[in-house]
Amino acid sequence: MAIVNTFGLAYFGNDYGSPSFDLLVDGNSYLETITDFEKPFAGRIAGTYQPGLGINHLDSADSAVPYVCTCGEPMCWFLTVDIFCQQDVGQEYVIWHRWVNPYRDDKSKSDQGGYWNYSDLAPLIFEKHQYLREIERNRRMYC
Repeated sequence: MAIVNTFGLAYFGNDYGSPSFDLLVDGNSYLETITDFEKPFAGRIAGTYQPGLGINHLDSADSAVPYVCTCGEPMCWFLTVDIFCQQDVGQEYVIWHRWVNPYRDDKSKSDQGGYWNYSDLAPLIFEKHQYLREIERNRRMYC
């Protein structure tokens, strides 16, 4: 198994009737990593998202939308990520990988800058018990 990260959540606000959170990885907002990763594709618009992660079903989800457009309309501009669980030598992990901005996912538009390839963004690997504890802690405080 690769490096295991620490999963964290930071309360961001209460939009559209439910709280939203920022994804913290090893204590830092993951938006910084996304911004740096997008710079070669996006230039000045790299990382123009705000936290939008909902946690109501995060403990059983197979995907999530951690970041949404800064305009406040969640479906305007967003990132998705696939989530799956894996067991390895008696330990369970939650893995976040396959990041996608669906508005920049058309490989045929690579020449025009319309394809942002997130395949080199390393998977995030969280210890499942720590992951679930963090979700539950934030549910008790904000939901």
